[in-house]
Amino acid sequence: MFSKKIAVFSKYTWQPWFIVAGVLTLILVTLSWLPAAGKNSDQPGVTCAQVYRVKFGDTLYSIARRHDVPLQQLIDINRIGNPNRIYAGSRLCLGLEQEEQTHHNYHPSPVVLWNEVMLAAVRHGPPRPTVITRGLYIVHQAMYDAWAMYDREAMPVYLSAEYKRPVEEHTEANKAAAVSQAAYQTLMVLFPTYEANSQAFSSLLDMQGYTAVNALEDVSSAPSIGYMAAAAVLAGRENDGSNAANNYADMTTENYPELYQPLNSADPTASNAPGGPDYDPNHWQPLRVPTGLVTDEYGQPMADPAIPESFNDQMFLTPHWGDVMPFALLSGDQFRPSAPPQYGSADPYVDGLGREMTNDEAFRLQVGEIAGISAGLTDRQKVIAEYWADGPRSETPPGHWNALAHGISERDQLGIDEDVKLYFALNAAVLDAGIAAWDAKRAYDYVRPISAIRHLYAGEMIEAWAGPDRGTALIPAENWRPYQQATFVTPPFGEYVSGHSTFSAAAAEVLTRFSGSNIFYDGETVLYYEDFNQDGIPDMLGQHIVPVGGNTFEGSPAKVIVLQWPTFQDASAEAGVSRRFGGIHFQDSDLRGREMGNEIGAQAYEMAKRFWSLSDGK
Repeated sequence: MFSKKIAVFSKYTWQPWFIVAGVLTLILVTLSWLPAAGKNSDQPGVTCAQVYRVKFGDTLYSIARRHDVPLQQLIDINRIGNPNRIYAGSRLCLGLEQEEQTHHNYHPSPVVLWNEVMLAAVRHGPPRPTVITRGLYIVHQAMYDAWAMYDREAMPVYLSAEYKRPVEEHTEANKAAAVSQAAYQTLMVLFPTYEANSQAFSSLLDMQGYTAVNALEDVSSAPSIGYMAAAAVLAGRENDGSNAANNYADMTTENYPELYQPLNSADPTASNAPGGPDYDPNHWQPLRVPTGLVTDEYGQPMADPAIPESFNDQMFLTPHWGDVMPFALLSGDQFRPSAPPQYGSADPYVDGLGREMTNDEAFRLQVGEIAGISAGLTDRQKVIAEYWADGPRSETPPGHWNALAHGISERDQLGIDEDVKLYFALNAAVLDAGIAAWDAKRAYDYVRPISAIRHLYAGEMIEAWAGPDRGTALIPAENWRPYQQATFVTPPFGEYVSGHSTFSAAAAEVLTRFSGSNIFYDGETVLYYEDFNQDGIPDMLGQHIVPVGGNTFEGSPAKVIVLQWPTFQDASAEAGVSRRFGGIHFQDSDLRGREMGNEIGAQAYEMAKRFWSLSDGK
């Protein structure tokens, strides 16, 4: 009888007790995690100006961006110990009464906002580094010239100084309005398709509270100043030798009286292709690049000669660029390096490390180095090759360094005055770097590793990276390929010198001179407005983390890889060597490019500095 009563009790009465226990547990858990989401309500004497209730799927970062509140402010005033630990239903104080606020105190200036929207346009366009440098320069030159009208000392480059405004008008509001209008007007000309498809430029202008200037009525207003600055820069660059009016197609110039013609063929069966009797091993070979229409047994894109749609033959990108009008360069060949090593030549050669040998010995040594790197590629080298390939968001090297500069703006709490100068100097330097690098590329028309390896080891089996997720294998030399996407393979222009090395060294030099220090990664600076690897966590300045399987070309790495650059020069050096890891460049192309970039960056920075340091009477 007693056991029967126990059974009945167990069957019918445990459920409400279980429910009560569950509710109590829920209450205790709620009380335990509410402080993680915010404790401001417990602070005596503190008044919250705005309260937000966290919704399912919210992150602290997304809330900060949505409400235009610095992330550090949310952390500080809510006393959050773990920024990754917030829960739906909890309350966050978005801001205290004005006198009580303590926060990160950084908002990107209009210069950074317009730079970012321009980089978005770059990411949606073709990866043409030379063309991108011109666009970046034009936009930031226009912003600088507009800003210069509201500064005591600065003098414009293109806009007439007669439009400089009186000192009483040198306000933050006028500077912002002028700079934003200049950026908007130039971007509308440079990226019309992106604007038509996204309305990004007009949306940003509208979000800032401005309207587009379509005709000049009052030349003294800040928006009109911005409009005139844009018009002046665009007019000044209209005939700059880039052939922008014809989509930057090759053109004849004083230094290039004939259009570029490659000496070697993209057709692998031609006599002037690698291994053929008429092939010139010292010159660039356009490649036959798969489109992805046909794939091999491993699912990788391949070119089928019977299906013309399965491939495209490369054309040298902007071979006339060495004659484009520079910013500070005296000419495209001002810093042109000595020639790269020549196959078959017994003439003496000194390489980038100072080693003496014959040209032929240096050629074979540097080709062999790239083949050896391919055979022993590590996950870390693959991560480095991919990170620097064209930027983590496909912005090409010039855009990549602009994105990195955002971190400097945030770390150093730069406002509109400093940002205008920084991005003006930076993009003047990368413009000149592109001109100088392409001067050398056209002058030497040098062979890429893929062609050199296929020719030097023709008919042999060599160890190399065998393709995505296939590791190292013994393959025919004729099938050697760099660690790149199969539909890209190698950039469509000559090898010497490395654009990556030149762009990066020039940018690092500008950032160093502007900052007064070359310190990059410091282990402390959190970039609350940046998340390049898209892991939902703000980045650390000077650091990039790649998760397991985070590479694009294949499923590597097998473990998390952390890249850190203590100095700007460490970052630029890694950018240079990354092209050797990727099988794109040889040693001396990297090292000579770095040397050029250092000189170009220093010269461009000093020229830019002279413009913003001039007095009104000079």
